Amino acid sequence: MERLQILAVIIVSFTSIFPVCLLAQNSPQDYLKIHNDARAAVGVKPLLWDQRLESYAIVFMRKHIEDCLEGEDIHPTGYSQNIAHTRTSEYLLTGADAVKSWVAQKRFYDYKTNSCITGNPGDCINYIAVVSKESTYLGCSRAICNNGCTLVTCYYAPTN
Repeated sequence: MERLQILAVIIVSFTSIFPVCLLAQNSPQDYLKIHNDARAAVGVKPLLWDQRLESYAIVFMRKHIEDCLEGEDIHPTGYSQNIAHTRTSEYLLTGADAVKSWVAQKRFYDYKTNSCITGNPGDCINYIAVVSKESTYLGCSRAICNNGCTLVTCYYAPTN
């Protein structure tokens, strides 16, 4: 009985310092759901999770864990990459939040010309990666950096 009480105290203590909501919205299923909902809305086949791409995302996280800045792209040739990061430690970005921000760029995208309405690729390039017909696989990772900010990246590949 005493062990159960100690375990309950540990669990309560952990959840009081680490919000349970942060445990969610960062799994492969969470990344895939938002991506695939956006893809279905425009008639594109769903993405599948790829552990190799996830490992590239983890390598990227390890490289940028100190400063949480975008830095240089280290993705292998042939892969697209989306990056989201916070510039303050006051808001912890979830993987789901990052993907939702990329999908929100849809408003700047013109399907007829397959380009950004504004003429600035930075306004919709992340959305283009999310819904690209050429991509069939996805791998993502998220980290809370040493400076307290959050970094999320996803890699997209045409083949497995």
